[in-house]
Amino acid sequence: MRKNFLFFIYLILSLFLIAGGTEARYKKADFLNKFAFFPFISSIEKINSLLDIKEKNKLLTEQLAIQTNKIVDLENCLDRVKSTSLQYETENFNFVIADIIGFTGVFQERNLIINKGIIDKVSINSPVISNIGIVGKIVSNSLNYSVILPLNHSNFKLGVMSKRSHLQGIMESDAYGNSFMNLIKLGSDIAVGDTIVTSNISTIFPRGYPVGVITRLREAPDQVYMYANLQTFIDPASLDQVIVLDYKKEIDYESEIRGN
Repeated sequence: MRKNFLFFIYLILSLFLIAGGTEARYKKADFLNKFAFFPFISSIEKINSLLDIKEKNKLLTEQLAIQTNKIVDLENCLDRVKSTSLQYETENFNFVIADIIGFTGVFQERNLIINKGIIDKVSINSPVISNIGIVGKIVSNSLNYSVILPLNHSNFKLGVMSKRSHLQGIMESDAYGNSFMNLIKLGSDIAVGDTIVTSNISTIFPRGYPVGVITRLREAPDQVYMYANLQTFIDPASLDQVIVLDYKKEIDYESEIRGN
C-alpha cells in the first residue's frame, strides 16, 4: 500500500515537471528546487548533524562518567592515604587502631568506649589520636575495652604550645565542651589563626601533635594573663575510629617534683 502511494506521488510529480514548454519546465524545476528539494535536503543534513551531535554528546557523557569514576577512585585513595598518614608520623611508637563502640556520661561530659583493652596492650594514660589531631587519653581499661577521656571534657588538661612561636600554655575545656588555652602572659607572641600543638610540658602526648586553632584572644579577670579560645581539629562525638599510641614519657617530671 505504501509503495503504491509513493509511486502515485512520484508519477504526479513527473507529469507536473514534463507538462508545458522548456521554459515552463525550468521554472517548475527551479521552484521545486528552492521550495521543496533544497529545504528537504537541508532538513536531512540538519537531522544528520543533530544525530551526529547527539552521538558525540553520548560519547562525551560516557567519557565524563569514566573520568568521574576515576576522580571518585582518586578521592577514595586520598582518604585511605589520609587515614593511614599518621602511621608514618608515629613510626617510632607502636599503636593499635580501635573502634568506638559506646559512650559513658552525658552531654559534653561523655567519655568514649573503644573495643581494645589490656590484651591489645592498651594501658591507662595512653595518648589517643586520629588522622588529623589528638582525641584524648585512656583513663580506664579492661581486657577487651577501654575508656577515653576526650580533649573537650572538663577534666582533661594538656600542655600545649603555638606551633609558630612555641609559646607554652595549658589547654582546658569547660562543662559545655568549649576549649581554650590559658596561662598566656599579656603581650605574648600569639595571634588568632595560630595552630596549637602538644608541647614538651605534656606527660601524655609526644611533642608536636595537632590540637586546634586559636579563634579568639581575651584578657583574664586578673589582667595579667590571657585566654585563647580554641577550635579543636577533632570533635570526639563525630569519630568512629581512633589510634591508641603505646607511648610513655621517659621521665615523669611532675611525679619527680611532687616527690621532692
